[in-house]
Amino acid sequence: VREATEQETRLIKSGKFKDVQRANIKLAVRFMVNNYRLADNFVAASAYLEGSKRIEAGNVGQNAVQSLYTILEYFDSADVQNLKVGSASLAGKDTIVINGLDSVRKDIDSFLSYFPSNVIDSQSAKIKEENDLNEAEFDTSLGAIINLKPVKN
Repeated sequence: VREATEQETRLIKSGKFKDVQRANIKLAVRFMVNNYRLADNFVAASAYLEGSKRIEAGNVGQNAVQSLYTILEYFDSADVQNLKVGSASLAGKDTIVINGLDSVRKDIDSFLSYFPSNVIDSQSAKIKEENDLNEAEFDTSLGAIINLKPVKN
């Protein structure tokens, strides 16, 4: 989900997306909450911690979920069509959404800080490896990959 928030932020800032569905910010946020079962997974991961760390981490995780719900609820009830990249409906709202996504990332980072760094590092390496494989396997006849994570120097 952390990576999904980064991708969505880059999408909002660049305005580049491959299909119309990807331009729908509220739909992307709804997918982050529902498809990743985010609240459930924060609870499940917190169960591996002991004592007060379990509760503290669980609270931080739920703050991340709440930030995503705030993005969904802040803009026009259940209508998922009202927040689209590059549309007039986003005018002025992009900063609020980007700040919300930043808040989610900070909460996820804080949540991860409760776990041993060697465990987090090994999982981060797996994510990077998967991303590298996806990039290597991408069929360039379909065009360029539009929303790659920037390479850090």
